[in-house]
Amino acid sequence: MSPINPLAAPANATYRWRPYCCPLHLFSGAFSPDRQRILASADASTAPPPLSDQTPKERSALCTTSRPLMADLFQRIDRDRALVFRNARVLTMRGAEALPAHDVIVRNGRIEAVQPTGAALQENAIEIDATGKTLMPGLSDMHSHPNVVNWSKAFAAMVRDGGDGAWYTLPYELQLWELLACGITRIEVMAGCPDALWMRDGVNDGSLVGPRMQVGSPLIDGAPLIHSPLMSYGVGDFEGGQRAGETIADMGFDFAKPYSNLPAEGYEGLMQVLQRRGVRVMGHVPVAVGVEAAVRRGQQGIAHVAELFYNERGPERHDEARRERLVRLMAEHGTWLQATIVVSERVEAMSGKRPLGSRDEAFMPRFQKAMFSRDSAMMKMMASNPDKQYLFVDTYRLSCLATAAAHRAGVKVLTGTDYPNPYVIAGYSLHEELVHLTQQAGLLPHEALFASTRRAAEYHGGEETDGCVASGGVADLLLLDGNPLDDIHHTRAIHTVLAGGHLIGPEALAEGKARVARCYAAMPPIVLQSPEANPYVQKS
Repeated sequence: MSPINPLAAPANATYRWRPYCCPLHLFSGAFSPDRQRILASADASTAPPPLSDQTPKERSALCTTSRPLMADLFQRIDRDRALVFRNARVLTMRGAEALPAHDVIVRNGRIEAVQPTGAALQENAIEIDATGKTLMPGLSDMHSHPNVVNWSKAFAAMVRDGGDGAWYTLPYELQLWELLACGITRIEVMAGCPDALWMRDGVNDGSLVGPRMQVGSPLIDGAPLIHSPLMSYGVGDFEGGQRAGETIADMGFDFAKPYSNLPAEGYEGLMQVLQRRGVRVMGHVPVAVGVEAAVRRGQQGIAHVAELFYNERGPERHDEARRERLVRLMAEHGTWLQATIVVSERVEAMSGKRPLGSRDEAFMPRFQKAMFSRDSAMMKMMASNPDKQYLFVDTYRLSCLATAAAHRAGVKVLTGTDYPNPYVIAGYSLHEELVHLTQQAGLLPHEALFASTRRAAEYHGGEETDGCVASGGVADLLLLDGNPLDDIHHTRAIHTVLAGGHLIGPEALAEGKARVARCYAAMPPIVLQSPEANPYVQKS
């Protein structure tokens, strides 16, 4: 491995943007509360430029529908033909109770009627017997990171013969299919690029089949960058924040994502431009800004509940009065919250204080398995970093307490996972998040399901009937073999998915999962490089 990752910065970039040789070292050192020591170890003779932007501006060769790998697994409902879910238990998301024995009639991608079973149906209608089953709106993962090619390229330096990383990237069609197969019909992409914009637009125009999505900007960070410059803007000052905001608006991202090391002056420049150009802001709370100032400044959303305490070392971390004050402030300002409790649980587990793993490990991508295996260099370095130890203390419990407090205060909570963090798996971990919300964070089952359906549609600006089973609503629907109001685990009992006028039945669900598994099996083995010693982690 070369001393400096050639993907990290151009030759004339200041050293402050690139004090790590690869993402392994970068993750272990830069994502640390001791940022001043890290900065001091780099060349501080010159300040970073206002804006460093090496993110891709054109889509990659993976943006293609010439190989429709899953096309035969979708049943396309012909225009003007009715589809009827017959005799279902219906969770409308307009109340806490289910409607027993109802028919739901769908036509041209919209719900035409919700009516008691027994009325005559139109001839030639497609009928699905839903007796004993539950019909509800599709679920949402509002904190997702599809494995787009610039992410793969950013980590390629860690992989022996990694090339540009495309060979271990699951084709985009299959990634979108996996989410649908897990009942997810809406996502928010939390670090976007032209490939993610291509997926969004393809779903919107019907050339791709997948969840509806909104796509955020690359990470808007400061020195030291926490992630690769291929997925981050490096902002050095007020001007850099302004320039980043203009780029985000010009490229058509749906929102901007500030990140942890963004300087306060860069944040202010960013916010001024985004507010002028009507781009919303959902992301981390920069350490230099703080939660209260970010909420008062107009940041519309906070991307993790752990942001409310994550950067606190002293008694503030556990201070209940502080927590209550912050969630009341968020409620007053209408600040949205992506809970992402599942990733908080994994962060704590990385330290060895909780079991690390997932019931869905079989569905982890190969690179995710290699990078985050329990004995990998990445996991050992992150767990042993002396600067990170306090981050592992009560992260899960505090996240549950903070989510419960936010919910009680009236904060609008959204469901998200932050895949692909360690053992956080695309699609599958959303069901874990629902369990955390109901069993540990105080939400009732119908409240957690509401957060993942109607609330998410509201957040994305949908009509009043979107995210509901109601006449006129978008017909993105999920048919379950059980009742999640009785047991939230029944969200996994997926029988049929309807999204964008495409039906995925039980046989197609099984066959599609087998195809994804075969695609991974055909990839060459992934062997990570042996990392050099990381001076930023090992020095006291």
